[in-house]
Amino acid sequence: MKYYLTLYLLLSLLTVNAQEYRSAIYHAYVHEEMENWKTIMEQMEQDYSDNSDPVLLYDLLEAEYGYTGWLVSVKRKKEAEEVLRSAERHMALLTDLGLDNARVYSLKGAFYGFQIMLEPVRAPKLGRLSMKANEKALELDPEEPQVWLERANMDYYKPVIFGGSKKKAVPSYVKAVELFESSTERSRENWVYLNCMAGLGIAYENTRKFSEAGKVYRKILELEPSFKWVKEELYPKFQEKHPGK
Repeated sequence: MKYYLTLYLLLSLLTVNAQEYRSAIYHAYVHEEMENWKTIMEQMEQDYSDNSDPVLLYDLLEAEYGYTGWLVSVKRKKEAEEVLRSAERHMALLTDLGLDNARVYSLKGAFYGFQIMLEPVRAPKLGRLSMKANEKALELDPEEPQVWLERANMDYYKPVIFGGSKKKAVPSYVKAVELFESSTERSRENWVYLNCMAGLGIAYENTRKFSEAGKVYRKILELEPSFKWVKEELYPKFQEKHPGK
């Protein structure tokens, strides 16, 4: 009886820690507190080394995915490469644990995409690997929103010469949003869901669907009024260019 009580308390503690970390990453994303994001990842890494919780390991990988995307966007190549190496180790661990599911394969495809941005000369090979990972993710779970988000990102950011298409990306963003919203757990205080919504707004705007873009930006701010990127950058610039939309 004592063993089961101890196990129950341990599992409860791990669940609380996972929820706290997700909430902390969400708030770092919303307020663009990227140094805090990095600190949270370091704490997650330490916690994982102490308790080997596979759920925490996935959450850490997802946090690395977001942080790498930011590092790439601000041209901090060396740091991005360091986080990529860490993410590769964590993906290998998840595979060893038999947890290489659709979400992990989706992130694997995204990390290949980040590598393309850092090493454009390797784009042909890395692009094939990215698409292969996304196709595997889709095969494993066609109802996983992360799969459709990454498919949308690939279509949106891939050069036209390699088959990229902003217009083609829109339906995948829409499907990803719908799948996120079909689950309260996946849409409540989830930075990936907000990021997906922002991606949809940007895609609408850049395919001249201005009315739809305005609706998406306003919906985002209704869901999270403090979302700095949309509140202070995306939506104000959109309003300047497209008043009344």
